[in-house]
This record gives sequence, structure tokens and C-alpha cells, in this order.
Amino acid sequence: MGLVTSKEILEAADRGGYAVGAFNAINMETAQAIIHAAEDERSPLILQITQTTMNYTEPEELVALVFALVNKAKVPVAVHLDHGRTFEIVMRFLKFGFSSVMIDGSLQPDGKTPRNYEENVEITKKVVEAAHALGVTVEAELGRLGQIGTEIEVGDPGKALTDPDQARDFVGRTGVDLLAIAIGTTHGLYRGTPTIVHDRLEQIDKAVDVPLVMHGGSGVPDDAVVKAVQLGIRKINIDTQMRVAFYDAIKEVVAKTEKEHAGADELGEVRKYDIRKLLAPARDAVRETVRERIRVFGSSGKA
Repeated sequence: MGLVTSKEILEAADRGGYAVGAFNAINMETAQAIIHAAEDERSPLILQITQTTMNYTEPEELVALVFALVNKAKVPVAVHLDHGRTFEIVMRFLKFGFSSVMIDGSLQPDGKTPRNYEENVEITKKVVEAAHALGVTVEAELGRLGQIGTEIEVGDPGKALTDPDQARDFVGRTGVDLLAIAIGTTHGLYRGTPTIVHDRLEQIDKAVDVPLVMHGGSGVPDDAVVKAVQLGIRKINIDTQMRVAFYDAIKEVVAKTEKEHAGADELGEVRKYDIRKLLAPARDAVRETVRERIRVFGSSGKA
């Protein structure tokens, strides 16, 4: 089925009352695992790449790999820029042929300093105008989530949840297609059990007519996720949970390999360093993690 927009995928999800997973790819193995998992489950898919991936590899290289896989996919796939911080970054990914982009105008380009509301409106509106001219879906963020890659105490009363009235104003003024909201989740790792403020989610869903997005989906209890989907969440971002699965699988294989090759001859020593034997189990672990999340989100069989 190949490339589609996330708007197409999520409008169908809204009609059907389920959510679609948005999973971050950083290399060949994770991209393969994500797409194959969606095919296993016959689920639509949003495959994401973050702008921070540019610190790891040249985006053009990863993009070429991703599109080679997407063009063969047996399920509909949207290729999405996750957390674009500037207009220029988003334009670069539009040129790559992404069918969906996120402008995170809630924060300055440093990813830490908040933008004020009017600044968020202006940069989002600018991106929407450019992206819509190309038929590309735009996601924006309103409210404050925890920072990517940091551990943040959950249940903190100082968290800035998205205001429903402001959400209505924001969607109306920007024309954005998808809205990521702050309802108690955070990016990265949690201490304790995260708490979704379902009452606030319900209020926001009644205030706006676009699909809602939950970032920080890794580690949220399944029952809380299911309830959030029932209340209007249609896109759920997953990254950390896949990283943990990848890391743990490699750690397990390394330990097993060291034990098996203890005292090995020269040929055995060479075989110990076959990195394919590390990466294949890691890819399988990510694939199973993605499959499990897809089932919780309710999108299995919806492709």
C-alpha cells in the first residue's frame, strides 16, 4: 500500500475509535522491525524520524533507506518528522518527501526554553501554509511535556497541561491537522507510574475537531492507554520502549556469546564478533514490542 498521509490514517482511526502507533526509526534494523510488525498485525503505521537523528547520521541516508522499505510495505505508512523545532528544519524534511511533519512550536530551537503562545501560533501557521500547499499533514504541540531523554517525576502538579479553550483557539487560528497535548505524560523515562489526566483529555477532545496525539507513550499502563484512546487519542508516540527492548536483547546476546566462546580457538574468536548475531535478535525484540503496542492501541487488522 505504501506512502499515505497521517491525516488519512488518523481520520480513519477517529471513525473507528482506535489509535495508531507512531514509532521512531534510527537505523535499518529499527525501521525493518517497525514496518514488519505493522505488516504482521495488518495495522496502519506512522513511521517517525526525529530531527535529533541528524546528530547520528546524515538524514538523506536514513531517509533513502526508510523510503525503500515503505515503498514495499503491505500496509499504509505515513513517514513523519517528529519534533521539528524550526521552520527551516521542517522545510528540509518536506523536501525529503515526508508525508507528515511536526512543528513543535511549544519550545525554542534549543528544545528546552518555552515559546510563548503567540510565537507557537505564528510558527505553526507558517508551517501549515507551506505543508498544506504540498498536501502534507501537520502536527503541532500545545502545553508542556517533559524533555526528551530526561527522567522527570510524574504526578508533578507544576506540569503545564494543555488548556481546552486555548486548544480550540490554537486549532482555529493555525489550521493544524493533528494536536499533541500535555495530559500528564512525558518524553523519555519515568520515575514511578505515569498518570494521565483523563478529565482534561476529555475536555480537549470536546473543544477541538482534529485527532489528538499523546507523546511519551512508553511506560504508560495499558489500561490508562485504552481509556485515553476511548476519550479521543488517535496517535501515540513510542520510542523509549523500543530502545530498551533493543538494548536488552543485545545485552543478553553478548552475555550468552561470551559464555559460549570462552576459551575458543582463533576461528571461534572471529565468529564471536559477528555483529549480525547481535542485531538480528535486537531487531526481533523491537518487532515484538511494536506488535504488542499495536494490539493495545486497537489498530490490528485495520490496514
